[in-house]
Amino acid sequence: MEHRIFFLLLGVIVTFCDVTSEETFRLKIGIVGTWTPVFDELLRTIGLSHPWRIYNITTAKPKSQYDKMLKVKDFLTDNQIDVILGPYDDATGIVADKLRVPYICTTGSKRNLNYTFQILPPLEDFSQAIFDMTKSYQWDKVSLFYDDLRGVYIMEQLLTNHDMMVKSWHVKGGSDIKAVEKQVRDHLVRMRQAFVQKSIIFCSKEHTEIILDQARSLAMLSQPSEWFFYDPGDQLVPVFKNFPDVFVNFTVFGLMEFDSRNEIASVDDSRRLNISLAADSLRLLNATLPKAVEVQRNEAAFTIAEELRKIRIPGYTGDIEFGPNGRRYNYTIKLSEIEGLDSLQIFVTRHHDVWKRGFLLYHVGVWRSHSNSLEDKIHFEEVKRLNRNYSFPLKGRTVSVVMILEKPFTMQKRDYMQRLGNDRFEGFAVDLITEVAKMLDFNFEIYLVHDGKFGTKKENGEWNGMIGELLAGNATMLVAPLSINSQREEAVDFTKPFMTRYISVLMRVPKSEQSYFEFLNPLHHNVWYCTFGAFMMVSVILYFLERFGIRQNKDYPTISFRESFWFVFGSLLQGNTDSSPSTLPGRILTSAWWFFALILISSYTANLAAFLTVKKINTPIKSVTDLASQTKIKYGTVKSSGIMFFFKNTNIEHFAKMWAQMSEVDPSSMVDSTDEGFKKVKDGNYAFFWDTTVNKYKTIEDCQFMEIGPHFDPKGFGIGVPPGAIYREDLSMAILKLSDTGMLHQLENKWWPSRSCPDLSKPSADETSELSIDSVAGVFFILLGGIALAGIVCGFEHFAKVVKKAAKTNKVEKRGEKCEWKK
Repeated sequence: MEHRIFFLLLGVIVTFCDVTSEETFRLKIGIVGTWTPVFDELLRTIGLSHPWRIYNITTAKPKSQYDKMLKVKDFLTDNQIDVILGPYDDATGIVADKLRVPYICTTGSKRNLNYTFQILPPLEDFSQAIFDMTKSYQWDKVSLFYDDLRGVYIMEQLLTNHDMMVKSWHVKGGSDIKAVEKQVRDHLVRMRQAFVQKSIIFCSKEHTEIILDQARSLAMLSQPSEWFFYDPGDQLVPVFKNFPDVFVNFTVFGLMEFDSRNEIASVDDSRRLNISLAADSLRLLNATLPKAVEVQRNEAAFTIAEELRKIRIPGYTGDIEFGPNGRRYNYTIKLSEIEGLDSLQIFVTRHHDVWKRGFLLYHVGVWRSHSNSLEDKIHFEEVKRLNRNYSFPLKGRTVSVVMILEKPFTMQKRDYMQRLGNDRFEGFAVDLITEVAKMLDFNFEIYLVHDGKFGTKKENGEWNGMIGELLAGNATMLVAPLSINSQREEAVDFTKPFMTRYISVLMRVPKSEQSYFEFLNPLHHNVWYCTFGAFMMVSVILYFLERFGIRQNKDYPTISFRESFWFVFGSLLQGNTDSSPSTLPGRILTSAWWFFALILISSYTANLAAFLTVKKINTPIKSVTDLASQTKIKYGTVKSSGIMFFFKNTNIEHFAKMWAQMSEVDPSSMVDSTDEGFKKVKDGNYAFFWDTTVNKYKTIEDCQFMEIGPHFDPKGFGIGVPPGAIYREDLSMAILKLSDTGMLHQLENKWWPSRSCPDLSKPSADETSELSIDSVAGVFFILLGGIALAGIVCGFEHFAKVVKKAAKTNKVEKRGEKCEWKK
């Protein structure tokens, strides 16, 4: 009986000890790093099926990696840790592998350890997914933005596709946000110059927002641009809410369903991925505990590890399964597309989830890690999309417009120093962009190009002038008299031309030469010489004809030699004389002389009226080709302009000859600006090649200038935009509408009115002028000369008469004295 009682008590004690040992099993969890608050919060929310205790694995200031490993080993053994959770730590992973303690890490690991289990898929899987996606879409160019070493791994993976060009841009972080923004903007501008329209963003949330903000300012968030983002845990949700106006799809690679909602973390929580990975760690641990509590206490850790190798459960980050190397296996990466609300034809108040989210979301496909072929790895779903409502990318925004001072396209008002903003400027280009902005509903700010150049390609391949401003991302568009040529078209895009220009020559109007003897100009000097010779010859011949001819009337006075000259001269001037020819030969000669004088005087009178009353212009250059055959007048154009490149590249002989003269023989004829060219023209002996639109305005503004034709090399003026800018078509349509409505014609008439200066190359009755004293002063000089000559002759004759009379008186007196002496 006593033996029975003893064994019964022994059995009760053993059973009590077994029950006590099972009830007192407490799982000892070691937490790595700063994740203790995360696990504490989750354990209070979802808990475990058995009691637990958390230990924060700390190593106080290790001297080396080996020292750290020793301290971790002591900590794990002293506290009998069953499982380790948290981000991967190399020293902890090595020690755990030696002690056979399972390490469920929430970040990636470079080592393959038997007891380390990675919930977060390795980076190479994400890079493989991105690589497969680029091949599936058959991309030929792609840009990669990255801000840490993980991006380098992605780049190396993408470079293995030799059919695709990869442009990589490293975004360097820093406390100076302005410097980061400038750096990103420079990357985007160079990307646009390379005509890359597909971009992969592998950056932090902060850098991603900067990239998108700068891309929007450059109008690169519109078709045909495409943007792809690495976001395994919905960290970009608050970023995308700030871009409801984008007209492109944002495609996101994520481990979780993008913007999905669960009970452990809100969508806007930046720790959402970490919380989800930590929650999945606890789910895994909870699934292994039933087996762990069945074994002895020192075998619990090994049992948990073995169960993890076999387990497959659904988690917040998708299905969880581990391969032989402890890495996650047989999972999917989700592909989601996002559209801004402003680009959709939807009534958002009826879609509360859409309104709350701030964008529309499509789940478009998945990438499967366990498939071998590309077709099986990427699976795209059929998605029924809402209709898009196209919106002008610049609508409601304020853009920068670069211009150049060039009359009458862009000019500063007289009181521009007292004005602000766009009100400082006026001109055809200012009115044009104002009308286009009204039509397309955007605002603009005008600024002048800093170097004062239109835009040419330098030796290093970079562009200066307004084109350089476009390519640098400083301007959204340029509006100026910039001609469209093949070289510029390769660098930037242009709209439909709003005006056609030609090249013409601008010269100074020659000064009219004033002469006191203007009345002599109607006849050439040779005619005057011949007329004088004819006068002398006829006068002499008439004298001899009268002397030897037979006179009809003996009483008629004969013509002396002096009278012969006077008669011929008086006949020429239609005057009367006392004598006239009396012989038949003399009269015949006189008749011929009178007919000659009639024709000559009539012709002289007709030409004199034209010469004295109509302004004439005698230009040394009648056409453009005349410049090539002379060297007296210099000619040139603006350096680094489209017109300069026309002369440089032309195969037309006389233009090529002109280029040799301008560039080699006389380089000083080239000018740095149009203002300098106009000044040289005004100084004289200089011809300036420039656009007909500008030259025509200059002749209207200043009557000292004139255009020489014919016009040549027609080119169009268009609004310049960055390469690949989608809004170019909208601007082109606006220009066409302005043309159809006659607005462009009105603007041209406004800034190119009718010329009020007289056209001196086309004399007419409307362009006559009254005779000035300078034109007829010579006649008065001749009259005064005649008076003076007559006075001199009169004085001479009087003197001769006095001398003759004195001589005669003296002779008489001598005769008288002689007679008296004889007496």
